[in-house]
Amino acid sequence: DAIAEAAFDDQCTGANPRYPLVAEIRQLLIDSYYGRAYVEPSAQDAAPVEVKPAGKSAARKDAALAK
Repeated sequence: DAIAEAAFDDQCTGANPRYPLVAEIRQLLIDSYYGRAYVEPSAQDAAPVEVKPAGKSAARKDAALAK
């Protein structure tokens, strides 16, 4: 637990694309030490994503960026 907290308090932790939880860092350290089978994610595991059509405001933003 102390190692996971030290890793969380490291100055570089905030620069990660996603801010980790101490519990996630702890699990990562345990899995790194003891090992865990890696399972490649498949398309069946992914949740369906609902795509919404772009509205008028999105079209205005695109037009402004094109200028």
